[in-house]
Amino acid sequence: MTSAEATARVLPALQAIVGPEGVRQGAEVAAYRLDAVAPGAAVLPRDEGEVSRTLLVASQHGLGVVPWGRGAHQSVGRLPIRYDLALDLARLNRVLAYEPADMTVTVQAGVGVEELQRRLGEAGQFLALDPPLADRATVGGVVAANLNGPLRCRYGTVRDLVLEIRVAQADGTITKAGARVVKNATAYDLTKLHVGALGTLGVILETTLRVQPRPAVERGWWLIGGNLERCHDLALRLLGSHLAPNRVELLDGTSGPVCGAPGPGPALTASFAGVQEAVADQAATLKRLAEETGLRVAAMDNGPAVWRTLQDFPWRSHDDASAGRIQWRASVLPSDCAKAMRALRDAAAPNGIAMAATVAHGALRGELIAPSLQATAAGLTAAREAVGALGGFLVVMAAPAPIRATLDLWGPAPDGAGLMRQLKAAFDATQVLNAGRFAGGI
Repeated sequence: MTSAEATARVLPALQAIVGPEGVRQGAEVAAYRLDAVAPGAAVLPRDEGEVSRTLLVASQHGLGVVPWGRGAHQSVGRLPIRYDLALDLARLNRVLAYEPADMTVTVQAGVGVEELQRRLGEAGQFLALDPPLADRATVGGVVAANLNGPLRCRYGTVRDLVLEIRVAQADGTITKAGARVVKNATAYDLTKLHVGALGTLGVILETTLRVQPRPAVERGWWLIGGNLERCHDLALRLLGSHLAPNRVELLDGTSGPVCGAPGPGPALTASFAGVQEAVADQAATLKRLAEETGLRVAAMDNGPAVWRTLQDFPWRSHDDASAGRIQWRASVLPSDCAKAMRALRDAAAPNGIAMAATVAHGALRGELIAPSLQATAAGLTAAREAVGALGGFLVVMAAPAPIRATLDLWGPAPDGAGLMRQLKAAFDATQVLNAGRFAGGI
């Protein structure tokens, strides 16, 4: 039975829930295509009650549901084993609670990241998340995919910033975890289950996040003129000092020019934020450390376009990707970032590769460019082995459809795969939500 046939049976029930205007069919579902697969229908609920009732219908009729924001990061993960309904949360787009004095904000999942930043900016605050493609991303999507950017160096990851989460489970039951306060009781934090779960355990409806005061000044510099190891050494010295950078990014000789670094070769970028005097003082120390390491300090255009280019690398290039191009992320110890980059470059040869690393977290990201599917597969296998030899892992985050359909995006199943399967069985026994999309086919 096709998705269209499966959903045709429940269209009257869905239309009774969300209204005829809230159900899209036929040519309209092309916008919800995952690679070559389109759902039988898309449903646009207006509130969490309609989400709940939609999921109940899907569960009762054995339909596969994919939660949908704006589609910016739907390339993450495998194709689901069933895709009958797209659950579009675009109409759940309200800021539900915001008290600047509490430094927390509660938003529905469909709120855009940039729209939220503008709202917070009116009160002199900001959300310290800079995910790739923030102009196309929703808060719910960023939380579900656990997408982080260079600002994680100072402020932490999505998991550190989420205080409370409200979700609809596969049978429509509404649950929540956490609390709308920065300090909470000591217990197992169920919010962490949903951050990065790709909507496989529940549909994120709303999230409470901690926010930060917007700094008076923010400035960054390029550190250039040395090899990869010298740049990495300065990064480690900087992170081990009394300084408080909000970004420390190591770029290889290919990604550096793409992200705006002056001249060829590897580069390091570091930025500081705060009051003018503190930023100036930290900049002076940075320059001294750079001189001791044998690197040159180069001016940086500190406009928002520079930071956007850095946080979007390498995602933007996927918009017009060639047949053998993939975007990936990897994780190693912070002390192994330069070693991992060298190993990845050797493993990828003779294919092209470009890389950057958020050194504080040992978080690498990049793209592999090969002339064919076969070359991409060989390069990916070699890259995984190189990172694995350092005790890390590498996963594919975005790739053209032929690669996604052929290659193993996640790599070897993680050590906790058994526990993850038990959680999936407990939260979604009938495999309604994004089944098969996560690591280990979960």
